Formats: sequence, C-alpha cells, structure tokens
Amino acid sequence: MAAFIAKQMIGSKLDSVKDIFEELAGDKKGGDEEEKVSAEDPELIEQRREEEERRRNKYAKMEAEREKVRKDIRDKYNIKKPEAQPQMVMPEVDNGLNRQKKSPAQLAIDPDEDDFNPVKMATDLFGSVKESLANIPFPWK
Repeated sequence: MAAFIAKQMIGSKLDSVKDIFEELAGDKKGGDEEEKVSAEDPELIEQRREEEERRRNKYAKMEAEREKVRKDIRDKYNIKKPEAQPQMVMPEVDNGLNRQKKSPAQLAIDPDEDDFNPVKMATDLFGSVKESLANIPFPWK
C-alpha cells in the first residue's frame, strides 16, 4: 500500500522528467510513428486490402447460407418469395404552382377551362337527364 502511494506521488514527476529527456534525445512521439507508417505503407496497404477481401468473402458466404435457409423454409411452407416492391411513383398533380403561365393570346384562344361552375354543371346534367327521360317510352301514354 505504501509503495502505491509513493508511486502516485513521485511517478507523475518522474514521467515529466522522462518526457524532457526523450525530447532532448530526439525521440518525438509523432515523428517516429510517421516514419514507421511511411516505411511499411505498401505492406500495410496490401495487408489491409487482403483483410478486407477476406471479410467480404466471409460475409458473402454467410449471406449465401442465410438465403439457402430462407429458400428451404419457403419451400417447406409453400411461401412465395417476396418480390421487390416497386416504389410508388406519385402522380404529378397540376395545382397551378409549377404550371407555365398562359400568354394573353393563349387566354383568348382557350376559354376558361379551369373554371369550376357548379350551377352550369348542374344545368348541363339536368338537361342530359331530361333528354334521356324524354326518350323512354312510358306505358301510360
């Protein structure tokens, strides 16, 4: 216990002295690591590439095994394989915000086709119903 306390008290001071001696000797922490990486760079790159390739192969095998198990289950219980659902395409609604504005000449040619006139619609509907009923022969005539 006493050794632990002594090391705690004196250790931090010794570490600072040790850092000073390392700086004087030229052993800087950052520079040494950079030299190692640059010296081993081609080897490290090749090793990382091989490990990445192994990892991808491993996961590809695992996914193939999973797909086999899925297929066996689908065959056993007569389940159809889910098809890739097509993404729903929203139909473009012409709400007038993105529509091109008509020139005065076009407005003169095209009468108000966007007008919503419920009275005119009702009169037209009533007229067509009246005509269709007029053509039906009634037995009491």
